[in-house]
Amino acid sequence: MIKTELGEFESSDVSLYNDFIGFPSIQEELRDIVKYLEYLNKLTQEKKHDHRKMLIQSECGSLFLGKTGTGKTHSLQCIVNEAKERGYYPVDGSTMLKKESVNPGDIGEFFDKCKEKAEETPLLIAYDDVKQLLGLSSRVRERMRETFGRGDGENPTLEEFRRQLDKLGDFNHPAYIIITSTERRRNIDEQIARRFSRHVIFGSPSDESRRAIFEYYLRKLGYNPDNIDIITLSYLTNGVVAGKVKEIVSRSSYKASIEGKLTNQIMVKEITRFLHGPPVDIDLTEDDKIQTGYHEFGGHTLLAYLVGLEPILVTIEPSADGTLGKSFHRPSERVPLSSSKYFFANAITLMGSTAVYNELNKGREEGRLNDLFSAARSALDLYALKNPTITMRVGWRGTYLTRGLLSEENKKEVEAEIEKIKNSALNLAKHIVKHYQNELEIFVEKHLIRNETMVRGEIITVLKELGVESEKFYKPMYEALNDLGYLV
Repeated sequence: MIKTELGEFESSDVSLYNDFIGFPSIQEELRDIVKYLEYLNKLTQEKKHDHRKMLIQSECGSLFLGKTGTGKTHSLQCIVNEAKERGYYPVDGSTMLKKESVNPGDIGEFFDKCKEKAEETPLLIAYDDVKQLLGLSSRVRERMRETFGRGDGENPTLEEFRRQLDKLGDFNHPAYIIITSTERRRNIDEQIARRFSRHVIFGSPSDESRRAIFEYYLRKLGYNPDNIDIITLSYLTNGVVAGKVKEIVSRSSYKASIEGKLTNQIMVKEITRFLHGPPVDIDLTEDDKIQTGYHEFGGHTLLAYLVGLEPILVTIEPSADGTLGKSFHRPSERVPLSSSKYFFANAITLMGSTAVYNELNKGREEGRLNDLFSAARSALDLYALKNPTITMRVGWRGTYLTRGLLSEENKKEVEAEIEKIKNSALNLAKHIVKHYQNELEIFVEKHLIRNETMVRGEIITVLKELGVESEKFYKPMYEALNDLGYLV
């Protein structure tokens, strides 16, 4: 049995209104929790105990659910601090869970102590990162029974926890519980989920939220976000959780303190390290750098800029995945994602490395095979816009074409169309490469080789200085699509 007094939940100095960045819908939900706590206090002061009891029976607490690093603990700390300002005492629920095996008696004693504390003050009971109080859903128990021959029996500890939750409305002052967990909602005991009727699900931040998170932590560490290309960083970290963004900024700050200045290159390196691991042990010769530069910039980035896509990054630094360089571009308002223009523009940029190699005898031969394969994939996506029977089925690694679900005659027809699209893309790529050969050479040999990594703003600035006009070949691309018979 527990023999210690209730401990206070310790939270860092964060504010819901000043330090919770991104996730606007979650922030609104957290603000509503704070309003709810205020209202429970108001009912207590007005001695409307029956009304308060009914409310607590309908919502005794919240579940903050999501993967590690999504911001659950940060949000909990924000709520704890707001609650303290409103007279709540934050109870650390880990007092109850400090034993390896928690029994019903432990739970009963813990809540008895909470009831005593609630004689004098409202309580916010915080459990950070727990699973044992959430139980298992009937679906999971049934699966365990079928697989292991167990999982059907009632859990006495969980039963006692549910019983104590039902008694919270009888406390002299309101008591509210928040549990954070990496458990999925569908795996949680249905009776627990019903009592914790507010479920806040934390996922990966959107592009807009990632930008806000980058800006927040840069300012927190004393940097001016205006000096960093946050748009590029946000694009490169698509799908990355908020906690990892914090780590990337923190490690970049450490590197900046050594090198004397925080740069886009430092931050891109940290993102690449996080996504791909430490860089491979390859020391590129000057010729290797030049060939890689022509492949990545002349073969992809330049073409993307000229057909209406937005260049994001070009680098000639070796990466942990074995590549000697990378380039990224993204859709734009003129060339939106999943449109015929996007798939064709993507095919053009992918065929660009072949164009550079053929027309200028530059670029890396090793990169052509992957580019050709990706170009074929984009061509297939384009063809699928008017022939949906050959699109990839969700969850499959192949297509109807590659999995042999079409007749040989139909496969030949599709393959011929893909080749036709790729040839059209290659012809336009060759034309662009020849037209901008001088500008291409200047960019690669005077800028990219020297900087090794260039981000969106730096790329566009240099291109404008060289007189390269954005979307210069958008109209020819549009006309080529029409000639191929695709609506644009």
